[in-house]
Amino acid sequence: MLKKDLLELIKDIDDNESIDEILKGTDFAKSMLSIDNFKNLVATNKDFKGFLDSEKDKHYGKALETWKQNNLEKIINEEIRKRNPARDEKDIALEELQRKIEAMEEEKQYEKLKNIALKQATEKKLPTEIVDYFIGKDEEVTLNNLNKFEDVFNKQLETVVQERLKGSSYTPPKNNGNNIDTYDNLLKNADNMTPEQIAEQFSKLDK
Repeated sequence: MLKKDLLELIKDIDDNESIDEILKGTDFAKSMLSIDNFKNLVATNKDFKGFLDSEKDKHYGKALETWKQNNLEKIINEEIRKRNPARDEKDIALEELQRKIEAMEEEKQYEKLKNIALKQATEKKLPTEIVDYFIGKDEEVTLNNLNKFEDVFNKQLETVVQERLKGSSYTPPKNNGNNIDTYDNLLKNADNMTPEQIAEQFSKLDK
């Protein structure tokens, strides 16, 4: 996004008003959530990296449990027979059925939480592609995880905006050396002005 495009988006916002909500839905905000930028955020933000690591551990643990249920079934049944020689095939089948029902309930709960996370992320204009990282054991934990990510995302967005705005210096217009006298002139020269200079010229035009 060019600086003039950024200024166009925020031109009607008061000095003390947050620009986060306006910028979240723009291509500028979406570009920050590319794979490379996401990796960079993980590499540079210790708190965010720690949070993602803890979530990955949870997902790995769940994946391991699923693997055990699918691949160690015969071993488990054999062990049950050894420990309970008097039990018949019916008892073993009932236990196996119970395990499958529990696994189905866990999967159902996961899908429910994922739908909640997707809805919340969409409302907050957060990237939905990575909501799986923030799904917890229940709805409360999931929403809390998304709130933490939103805080990190907003801070990162604000930092990038400030860097963009500070990236150039002011060069006076070449017409007659006077101050900018129209909003069109202000927009045309905004790429060569600092945020303070833009605010100063804008306040003069607003009088």
